[in-house]
Amino acid sequence: MKTIMFLLAFSLVPATTWGDFSCPDATRATCLEVGDTVCPVSANCVADDAVCLDRQGCDSDRGYICGSQYDAVMNDYEKAVSQYNQLTSENVELRSQKLEQKNCVINAATLEDAIECVR
Repeated sequence: MKTIMFLLAFSLVPATTWGDFSCPDATRATCLEVGDTVCPVSANCVADDAVCLDRQGCDSDRGYICGSQYDAVMNDYEKAVSQYNQLTSENVELRSQKLEQKNCVINAATLEDAIECVR
């Protein structure tokens, strides 16, 4: 009984109202396939596998960065970290030498022994 009522109600709806819709000015209707995306004219749509946007997409101030720019920044970062670690190690070594010289001078019995400590 419900099926008959549905078919009756469905048959009363004119076929012209099924596809009756309008588009904003300067636009047109289109049919989309499964997986299609809609992108407004005012936006830049990119593929899912895109590494970098084509137009103004590599502007890091706007939140995007090219893969090549990212790699360059990471290489510079790794060099800076390596240099920092090397300088830190050298600083520890110099502090150790300075402490040894200071202890040597403090424990020196003669002036000549103290002078020998700092050579």
